[in-house]
Amino acid sequence: MHPEPLKTAVSWAEADKILIRGYRLRDLIGRVSLGQAVYLLLVGELPEPRVGRMMEAILVSVIAHGPTVPASRAAITVANTGASLSAAVAAGMLAITRYHGGAIEDAMTVLEECVAMRLDPFEAATEIVARYRSRAQRIPGFGSKVHQEDPRVARLLECARELGIDGPYVEHALALQRAVSVAIERHLPLNIDGAIAALLCEIGFPKQAANGLFLISRAAGLVAHAVEAQLRYKPLETSAVSGLEYDGPPERSLE
Repeated sequence: MHPEPLKTAVSWAEADKILIRGYRLRDLIGRVSLGQAVYLLLVGELPEPRVGRMMEAILVSVIAHGPTVPASRAAITVANTGASLSAAVAAGMLAITRYHGGAIEDAMTVLEECVAMRLDPFEAATEIVARYRSRAQRIPGFGSKVHQEDPRVARLLECARELGIDGPYVEHALALQRAVSVAIERHLPLNIDGAIAALLCEIGFPKQAANGLFLISRAAGLVAHAVEAQLRYKPLETSAVSGLEYDGPPERSLE
């Protein structure tokens, strides 16, 4: 007997036709946003408009975060050795772990635990914090080495309110932030992973693909940093990435 052929439900290509989850790619081009297309690929269906807009906001929010974060540092360093663009971007991608850009899935699990308790959000948060502290475990989605209050988080939550997506998971995320801060007796902000986790829970996004959103978006930032390192600097000149200074356009407005 011949084994059953392996199957895929994601995409298909044959002569003169490309399908993405059953849709002809030519019909999607120019008609759906990148956020909608990413949602289609990862979830299997096109999102409703407000969810598509939330996806766009999430993807933009993590597109780049300066040259000194681990992923950027890795991409810049490898690009400046004379390696190919693909090798440099791959190096940056490999630096994305549960401690840098990869905590979204774990944060979603914590928020699901909170909501499932069916308690007042702060009561549930206090119990979760006590549980994690008793095991000497860090709760993912909180704290930042750069920001006291991450401006990306504030804007994402504002977008969620505008779109009517700020439900129980956002409420529990904010309650967790307060409970953690009370427990450690100092302010610990909700970080970008935690904010994205709450919003993905709100729209029913699959946890297994959640960290992939960070990878998809941050790839663009890594390409930009790697290309600059190849074009602007002498070989190995960027070995001290922390010494870089910004000389791009001055702060400007979209207005």
